[in-house]
Amino acid sequence: MTAPAIPSAAPVVTDARGRRVARVAVLGASGYSGQEFIRLALQHDGVQIAALVSREHAGRPAAELMPGVDARAAALPAPVTPDALPALFEEGAFDTLVACLPHGAFKDYCAVHGEWISKLARVIDLSSDHRDGADGYVYGLPEAFRDQISTATRIANPGCYPTAATLALLPALEAGWLGGPVSVTALSGVSGAGRKPALRTSFVELDGGAAIYKAGEVHQHVPEMARNFAKLSNGSAMVSFVPQLTPMARGILLTATVSLTRTISPEEAHEAYVKRYANETFVRVLPQGEWPETRAVRNSNRCDVTVTTVHDGRTLLATTAIDNLVKGAAGQALQNLNVLLGWPEAWGLPVHGNPW
Repeated sequence: MTAPAIPSAAPVVTDARGRRVARVAVLGASGYSGQEFIRLALQHDGVQIAALVSREHAGRPAAELMPGVDARAAALPAPVTPDALPALFEEGAFDTLVACLPHGAFKDYCAVHGEWISKLARVIDLSSDHRDGADGYVYGLPEAFRDQISTATRIANPGCYPTAATLALLPALEAGWLGGPVSVTALSGVSGAGRKPALRTSFVELDGGAAIYKAGEVHQHVPEMARNFAKLSNGSAMVSFVPQLTPMARGILLTATVSLTRTISPEEAHEAYVKRYANETFVRVLPQGEWPETRAVRNSNRCDVTVTTVHDGRTLLATTAIDNLVKGAAGQALQNLNVLLGWPEAWGLPVHGNPW
């Protein structure tokens, strides 16, 4: 599937104030990222949820899909099956597709439905299917690639781990500081594994402990991190990654270390990060000596960053915290939609965390 320009015949819908409205179909609405996108979009006056797509909940009330939402007050439509989407599109029910399917599933869906999907004004894919730039998709990390996103019609939403890792290193990458392979470790909430039941992520198996999985260079997010690091530094990048499951529902706490091309003091590193992120609504550089906490960014679209150097200034140590379902998924998708449509980038998105 190629990424066409916005079809000239696509109707433009406006609200009572004359503002453009994005009519969104959420494909995979029953998953964690799908539900989170719906919850956030309901606080956004420019977004209309036009279709909820879920095989499991099709034909049942929207209230069963979104138990935390007053579905009647929100005027949420009843969920439908994926096969119902083509007819809804032909009827003009929606112009934007937000795909929250498991990795591989959206690409399979496009293989069957590519003709009508190619006519959509906008597509945002939250899976990993298009993060390599396939089919004309632009990588959707606004802090790094805002200009490309603003002129795109197809967005590949970044993974949660690569979001946290890239924001941890972005100023250093752009400054050409990295002098060797990058080592990344991260603690993750269990929602990052998706909603499908699995023994490894069940309460009994995970409660009271933590577990390393897919360590080294085998995790599916390693190539995505390496692509980002290489693109932003105009060079090559080698990455090792140690992800760890922890008994919390959401959140990522990440640490990245890398040798430096020259000696850099902790003060110089901190000053460079503060300057680079000064105008980024969703990145907060913490004071020296303060460290990120997942609870401080819970339910927010913010990334907290701390940076310093160790080993007499020869090694960079950068840490980040994000909510994997918001900045790591649904919130970033809504942020990308804001950029696509020229809206204020923070519109409808929470900056402040909810720690308790």
